[in-house]
Amino acid sequence: MAEHLLARLKAIDPAVLTDVVRQDQHCPAFEIAEWSIRRLSDKGVVNPDGLWLVNGLGEVDGTTRPWSVAVKIIQRPNAETPPDARNYWKRELLFAQSGLLDRLSGPARVPRVYRAEESNDCVWLWMEHVQDERSGAWTLDDYIFAARQLGRWNGACAARPLPTEPWLVKQPHRAWLGVVNPENDWQSPLHRKYISESIRLRFEQLWAESELFYGILEGLPQCFAHFDCNRRNLLIRRGADGQDELVIIDWALCTNDALGIELQALVGGSTMFVEWPSSDLAILDKATFKSYVQGLRETGWSGDVDAVRLAYVACLAIYRGAILPQVMANWFCAPESRDFELQQFGIAGEDLYVQWLPMLYYWLDCADEARVLMKKLKLF
Repeated sequence: MAEHLLARLKAIDPAVLTDVVRQDQHCPAFEIAEWSIRRLSDKGVVNPDGLWLVNGLGEVDGTTRPWSVAVKIIQRPNAETPPDARNYWKRELLFAQSGLLDRLSGPARVPRVYRAEESNDCVWLWMEHVQDERSGAWTLDDYIFAARQLGRWNGACAARPLPTEPWLVKQPHRAWLGVVNPENDWQSPLHRKYISESIRLRFEQLWAESELFYGILEGLPQCFAHFDCNRRNLLIRRGADGQDELVIIDWALCTNDALGIELQALVGGSTMFVEWPSSDLAILDKATFKSYVQGLRETGWSGDVDAVRLAYVACLAIYRGAILPQVMANWFCAPESRDFELQQFGIAGEDLYVQWLPMLYYWLDCADEARVLMKKLKLF
């Protein structure tokens, strides 16, 4: 697949590329002198071959300077899904065309999109190449900064009417309800080796209460959300004012959901992608939640912090925790997935399983905390 996409990129109309680069350079007279193509990343779980960097040299007024743009190619699936389905393939195209973030305002930044086009078999998004100034592993301070920016953005969104675009994901936290088969999952040899009966019973309680958790999330205060703000979709760069700013990429799961739910990916998703050690989950949880609430308050938000905490821990429990046994046993830790596991996480098989195991315990603890908060807020 990568070779096929590379061949299509090499055959791009020079006029199209010139128009894109001129937009990026803010210079209608810029002329491309030379250019090349390489993979920008192969870490996408759904679209690992789709992100490319096109860069080179160009000239204007006798001066040569470098340029670079990114292009994301999203393949049309074999089977179409409704626009509000979690895996709707054109959502990023429609988001780019909508100007939604311009209407919602706030501190969230997205790469500029220079050209968005659809063909019979794919979507092409030509975008600003954002240079990540934290290209390695994030420190705790980086996560704290990101959480505060997300809080400021969500707080700004919460003060405005919810967007009504028909292609926003509908109830994304329910996405795995028809996919998970707990009875079958527990037959995994790894589960039988590592999971105690008490942990299994706690999981079964959570699974039995899934509709309660979904209903709680749908009844809490809502706002527009990215829903997938894990470390891989967040970049930190120096802004025009000389201060750090957070840039959010990959809007394929954008939705309306409970205020506070954005943190489930910053903490849960980042840990699952082995960007943060699962043994230090409590440290990341405490620091980022405090910073997120600080960001909310800075926008003038004066709501109930317990409701925000409930949305966060309930989603960690039912969206992350309820699928983790299947993810661990049948999706990512299976022998036939070894090459993909190594590409994505750097470890595979039982080593990856053991790395993830503390997450299952933590998400079950989050379910316990959610039940306490439900009672405190008199929601059941």
